[in-house]
Amino acid sequence: MEYIGDINDPAPLLREVTLEKQEAQSLFDCVIRNIALSLACDRIHGDLSEYNILHWSGTLSIIDFAQAVDPRQNPAVYALLLRDIERVCRYFARYGIRTNANSLASEMWERYQGG
Repeated sequence: MEYIGDINDPAPLLREVTLEKQEAQSLFDCVIRNIALSLACDRIHGDLSEYNILHWSGTLSIIDFAQAVDPRQNPAVYALLLRDIERVCRYFARYGIRTNANSLASEMWERYQGG
């Protein structure tokens, strides 16, 4: 575990900040990469949204993995992956980022299953 922020100013939740439009795409890409990386490490967050992402100094940190699941242990977890991606896409849509959550989840899942 790691504290994110400084001594008198903890990092805010993503929902509490207004991003600069020009930084939104790179932050969205970062979250999607981290979802894919977690999946490659056999983890799906299961409750990912702007409430479980911290923003600090232009970077994002995903937190609260208490509900994370191992896709090798539960074949019905694709729905959780899709929900995580849908929530991220919905948040970033306010910054003009238009993506297809179903396509992102499907491609990520296919890569995962293909090894």
